[in-house]
Amino acid sequence: MKVFRQLGDVNWPGDINSACAIGQFDGVHLGHQMVLSNALRKAAILNGPSVVFTFSNHPQSLISKTPTPLLSTLDERLERFEAMGFDAALVLAFTPELMTMPAAAFVQQILIETLHVKAVSVGYDHRFGKDRQGDGAFLSEQGKQHGFDVVIVEPVSRNHQIISSTVIRKLLTYGDLTTANALLGYPYPLTGTVVHGLGRGQQINVPTANIELPPNRLLPANGVYAGYATLLDSHMRWPAVANMGVCPTFGAQATPRLEVHLLDYDGETLYGRNLRFECIDRLRPEQSFASVEALVEQIQLDIAQARQILQHPTTVH
Repeated sequence: MKVFRQLGDVNWPGDINSACAIGQFDGVHLGHQMVLSNALRKAAILNGPSVVFTFSNHPQSLISKTPTPLLSTLDERLERFEAMGFDAALVLAFTPELMTMPAAAFVQQILIETLHVKAVSVGYDHRFGKDRQGDGAFLSEQGKQHGFDVVIVEPVSRNHQIISSTVIRKLLTYGDLTTANALLGYPYPLTGTVVHGLGRGQQINVPTANIELPPNRLLPANGVYAGYATLLDSHMRWPAVANMGVCPTFGAQATPRLEVHLLDYDGETLYGRNLRFECIDRLRPEQSFASVEALVEQIQLDIAQARQILQHPTTVH
């Protein structure tokens, strides 16, 4: 999949007709996947390239000046777009200039002149342009005027719950991993670099990989999780148990951190390598223990429970 970082990078011939999905797509959840799938379907009909237009930073961080905790990094989003089968992604920084661009100019300069769209797919609540004037009705009218189809995807629900990134963030924060994963359509992943910790896991014979996560990543509720750990440089995957929290037994830290124990791993050092932990199930909240021995006993119970769960993992549809 080609990734364009500036409008001038797109160099399609004038006779190319593309189908484009527009959105931030944080988390690429089931609702987003419907928007994206419609663009892929339109591209197949057009026999032209499929492209995602998204932003490198979350627009809300500029609109509200408050950082939005993210469900996915840009690399993770691009990875999912490519896995779905997209030919290209146009990734722009959401800047004050882009935020104040008139909606009609957005359509003309980006969709028509740059991407040569003949079909556009957006979510029901998508807005663009100065003062968010560009809504579905406006985009549909522009499509009629300029000769491109517009697909507006209605809200997607699961178990009577409208799927949105905001809802999923709340579910993860509250510790409802099962529902969050169901709305995402896949286990919530946390990806980062393995860094040196305090070595306490090694001391109790349960070595852990301390994961340095990207800033502003949405952290699930503190607790112990069963899941799978993947080393991205080798794509090797192990069942694992992870603790997200402040380690209260040893004196609580200022900020939560992710520590992952790979079950039965006996390979080379993990330091400096990128590791992804997929959260399959939340075993319990984080808790403080009266002694290190009590903590070790509980960890062994956690490992046994995780092995049982990961032998028969819950299928996420």
